[in-house]
Amino acid sequence: MKDKDFGLLLTRKSYSESSLILTFYTEKQGLNTFIFKGAKKKNKAIFTLGIYELTYFKRPESDMGIINSMENAVPLLDYYSNPQKIILGFFIADILNQTLKVEDADPSLFHFLKNQIISLEATDDCFNFPLYFLAGLTKELGYSPLFEMDHPVSFDIQRGEFLDYNSGNSSSVEGEVVTLLSQLFQEETLIAFSKETTRKALHTLLLYLKMHAPNFHIEKSMEVIRETLYS
Repeated sequence: MKDKDFGLLLTRKSYSESSLILTFYTEKQGLNTFIFKGAKKKNKAIFTLGIYELTYFKRPESDMGIINSMENAVPLLDYYSNPQKIILGFFIADILNQTLKVEDADPSLFHFLKNQIISLEATDDCFNFPLYFLAGLTKELGYSPLFEMDHPVSFDIQRGEFLDYNSGNSSSVEGEVVTLLSQLFQEETLIAFSKETTRKALHTLLLYLKMHAPNFHIEKSMEVIRETLYS
């Protein structure tokens, strides 16, 4: 039976001389993998994190569907042509491939991701975008840190808690990094922070996810980000 869905492209692999295997996070089905026969012959540009409308066929007993057609659902002209945004796209896709393991649909998560990609297309602030994205994704996935008070003194990464005192834990951070992260998670308007503080905050947030999200490892992508956007 043919069906339609919207999907965010996470990975693509060659299947044959002319076909591709594509993995999407879809609105109605969650994580799904498809064969797109003849895709290489169609001269169709297929981009990681592209937002596509899919028409496909999938048997109930099959793990993979077969794509009949896929069309761009949202134009992302700047994202596809801006080198910094392309790098961020691969960074985000790597994070999603690490964290999206459940096949069940989650419309709230799908629309969050879709809106983040649209925001990436529109933003002029590629430097701070990874922080906004990671904080939002952390909340969507249910890994938000706890708050002991609105204006914390430290953030204990291992405990996953903002505190009004320094815990003395080796995984605890203090200073402007704590202020920046607490504002992100409390959805306050960010004050201006130095690039070094932003770098440290991103490192802290990634370390937090590595400790609390199962099988979270993105060292290679983070190295690319450091060498380009955060050099």
